[in-house]
Amino acid sequence: MIESELCSLEEKEAALNKALHSRTFARSEQLKAFLRYICEAETLRPGSPLNEYVIGVEVLGRPEGYSPAEDSSVRTRAYELRQKLEKLYSTELPDEAIQISIPKGTYSPHYVRRSASEIPSVPDISRLTEQVVTFAPPPIVPRRSFRGILILSVMVAALAGSALTWLAMRHTAKGAEPDSTLTEAWGPLALDHSTVLLTVATPLSLVVGPLGHEVFGSQNYPAPPDTYPLFRAHRVLPPGGRLGLTFSDNMLAVGTMNAALICANTRRGFGASFQLLPERVASVSALRGRNAILLGAAVDSEAVAVAMQDMPLAVEFDPGVHEFVIRNRRTGQAIEPEKDGSGRLSRVYGLITVKTLHDDRNRQQMVLLSGITSVGVQGAAEFFSSAKAMGSLRSKLGQDAGFGFPAAYQVVVKCEANNLMLLSSDYLAHQVVSRD
Repeated sequence: MIESELCSLEEKEAALNKALHSRTFARSEQLKAFLRYICEAETLRPGSPLNEYVIGVEVLGRPEGYSPAEDSSVRTRAYELRQKLEKLYSTELPDEAIQISIPKGTYSPHYVRRSASEIPSVPDISRLTEQVVTFAPPPIVPRRSFRGILILSVMVAALAGSALTWLAMRHTAKGAEPDSTLTEAWGPLALDHSTVLLTVATPLSLVVGPLGHEVFGSQNYPAPPDTYPLFRAHRVLPPGGRLGLTFSDNMLAVGTMNAALICANTRRGFGASFQLLPERVASVSALRGRNAILLGAAVDSEAVAVAMQDMPLAVEFDPGVHEFVIRNRRTGQAIEPEKDGSGRLSRVYGLITVKTLHDDRNRQQMVLLSGITSVGVQGAAEFFSSAKAMGSLRSKLGQDAGFGFPAAYQVVVKCEANNLMLLSSDYLAHQVVSRD
């Protein structure tokens, strides 16, 4: 093994990216945040303090002044991270030349390069077949335009979404019986074997790219000066190049995408199908008579805004604090997000709204998962799809509404976040809107 000093920065970044995007870490957002933080500290901030207290505050969202001696969460997560890394390199990436390890007694990552003798050799396939395989030369690629890049990005995003949805379907164990509490909580969304609609809000966004490149015929506007360092942080801009802004109604935040996958996977766990569409395709009228889950905030979704009109809790912008809050429309009280010492959001809130409609023939259910930033949306989805969380909620709701889940209710979910990535979600409060 060759120690980390002889591994280049590019090799370290590549090893980290492979770990973060692996199947082993796919559903471990907190461990990914832990690994990313300590690796970036080792490569980008050498000599900076990296101890249990700092990780507890910066990664796990513990309050300033907390006692690591009384709170073992960092040590527990470090143990889980070591186990994940061992699993990653023993099963999914056994042939990886550069591997990350975290020695016991420290939180600093070590990068080790496996010697050639340690890497399994690739068999010579020329002896296994006499068939001659020829490859056509690669096509000449024309000069890239911003329009072409965006079209390609949309195609890749669509393919990635389809692949992730397929993986979510595959993740559910065949023949596994769905939890009875979760089945009760989801009601018609679980029992309806026709296609349930999942509608995702897409915020209106400004796409940054080289000035003068047209995107689907949209108007292009000059970008302000503070856009340039942000663009160059992860992208290449030729010397003298200028940036422009173009409107897009086809973007999806990471938290909202994760929320959609969580709901799709849960729905699949009930042995039923679903249809996932952006709201610009599935309008308010498309929801009539259908069991549906709506994901996103009212500011980005007409359907969410209409459905939330008669509900006591809502996500609204508060000009006094310059942030979105969850407001009780009846009392005027608001739940505000919290920030860490660097001004980043460290605690946000998700909002689950369940509305059940009855008619002479059937029972229709609509669930709205919204929140402060897309982290809140993902936290709401994780809570609503957790048998343990919904079982605990059922007991709390029973104190107000009698037996079982009421026809209409709302739940506020507390979400710990780091760099706009969800770390954990927990119950905060609820309101029963209608018992029947």
